[in-house]
Amino acid sequence: MGLIAKLFQRSRTSAPYEPNRVGPGMSGAFLLTLRSTPRHHDALKRVIQSTGSARVFFSEPLAYIAGKGVSMFRIEARSIDFLDALYRFWDETQVAEASTFEIDVYVNNTQYVGTFRGSTPEELKALIEANAPKVPADPETFRRTPRAVGA
Repeated sequence: MGLIAKLFQRSRTSAPYEPNRVGPGMSGAFLLTLRSTPRHHDALKRVIQSTGSARVFFSEPLAYIAGKGVSMFRIEARSIDFLDALYRFWDETQVAEASTFEIDVYVNNTQYVGTFRGSTPEELKALIEANAPKVPADPETFRRTPRAVGA
């Protein structure tokens, strides 16, 4: 075998790839998706999880949806109390930066429910409670990607 062939020869096979599966884990929690500007991704995530009643189980700092750059958060929430802190952060940040941005609320990842602009926290809470699915008693059965056999 030539020198070049040895350089590119695999010395051993790699282990089978097992993806990291993330998903909701709190049974009975509301499931919702928020989309906003990528500029505030880290701060928004921090505020969402600040009350302890909600957990971001998936976030994407920059996703392109219909040609628009957004940050996306998939959230499970035992209660929707985190919305008050998030609404306050949204309002204060717009005043401090003198520029507007949106936080849009979706259920089932794609069904639009409402936006922070023109809505009160109470209106958004009512819309989420009426439309958001809940995590079943066994969260593992709710996962979209099944585990590999033997994993």
